[in-house]
Amino acid sequence: MEGVGWKIGDGKSGYRVEPVPMSKDEERLLLLLTREFLDRAKEATKKYSKESLDEELRRLLKDVCDFENVLLNKKSADKIVSIAERNIGGFGVFDFLLSDDELEEITVLGVGQPIHVFHREKGWLETNCSVTSEEFATNVVNKMARSLGRRVTYQSPRLNAVLPDGSRLHASVAPVTLNGIEMTIRKFRQKPFTARDLIDNGTLSAEAAAFLWLALYGDVSVLVAGTTGSGKTTTLNALFSFIPLTDRVIITEETPEINIPHKHQVKIIANEELGIQMKDLVKDTLRMRPDRVIVGEVRDSSEAGALFDSLLAGQARGTYATFHAGNGDEALLRLQALGARKEDLDAIDLVIVQRRISVYDSKTKKQSEVRRVTEICEVSGGKAVPLFVRGTKGLEKTKAFASCALMDKISANYGMERKALCGEVAKRERFLRQLPASDFADFTERAQRYMFG
Repeated sequence: MEGVGWKIGDGKSGYRVEPVPMSKDEERLLLLLTREFLDRAKEATKKYSKESLDEELRRLLKDVCDFENVLLNKKSADKIVSIAERNIGGFGVFDFLLSDDELEEITVLGVGQPIHVFHREKGWLETNCSVTSEEFATNVVNKMARSLGRRVTYQSPRLNAVLPDGSRLHASVAPVTLNGIEMTIRKFRQKPFTARDLIDNGTLSAEAAAFLWLALYGDVSVLVAGTTGSGKTTTLNALFSFIPLTDRVIITEETPEINIPHKHQVKIIANEELGIQMKDLVKDTLRMRPDRVIVGEVRDSSEAGALFDSLLAGQARGTYATFHAGNGDEALLRLQALGARKEDLDAIDLVIVQRRISVYDSKTKKQSEVRRVTEICEVSGGKAVPLFVRGTKGLEKTKAFASCALMDKISANYGMERKALCGEVAKRERFLRQLPASDFADFTERAQRYMFG
């Protein structure tokens, strides 16, 4: 099927998509049908539903077969129409990969190169799929970005966008890339992780989750820091199950990633092409009476400025963001490098640090990756003070936890003595351990019921 811009090979590979068996005549008819439809679509303004696209393709296929004097059986016709629909209405070969929830990343290295995927359990794998046409790959990228009104072209060779299912797309073409086109899709998980999932898979300890539950309910601002692909946004999304569902949440992002259960939420998106910056959006939140503000991912000085504008304005019960850093100290140093003043760093109450860690199994001789929260730090005097640190036994409390100032702030919010608050941490830890496995909505309902009855 190289003529339609992509190919599924028969050879061995780490990740295999079953090829669709097609005869040479079927491939030729598929190519003719696709070209005929696209030629007519250039002149038409009609938008097709799934059903009407199927009808139109079947009608056109009959015309093509009549013109070519080909008699086609129903099985072959169904096969050709199905693949044409995938190419025209979907994303071609990428539909096979996007439908697998075990994949986290899909990458194209160039035309004719095998597509690579990052599997949740197996890591990076080479597939038996490839794109065979730069035109096809560029069309797919532009189709994915259509809802945002963006296109990748020679004059605008870089593009970042969000797919309809929430997955993130980055792509670039010449002159930025030497291989025709490169693209990376970071898939959006259709079934969000719960805090219980993070405990079960070892990302977070039950005790640390219980402490964060108490902290997030109070007026505590949190920075989730970590390495690329470590699951920072996943953890932030999961922890929002602990925040009252009645709270009004304003989310400011450049690339939409935040997925929280709150109905009373407003998403406002920065757009570099239109000159709408994160700093402008944070100013807008001052007039929107938020209970919580999520600033999204902080990557440069303007976004760091937006984060501290929100933190220091005091207009919400908590401000939250994600950030690239390897540990708590590094996060605070990087924020200062981006323009934050040391005396303002204490506006961040907690820094949660999460990392990708390589694990080697000597028995199976295989390497895999896990995501782990490695530190939970209080910010005091412009420094990161670890309250939980990952050791050989997992994520454990440090000696500093007993005297941390944040516990006094949380105690004031709950109207509890410090000793009683420590008892509540233990109670919630037991609750989380005993909670049965459930989906995101059910977990959120149980956590909210625990808090409010």
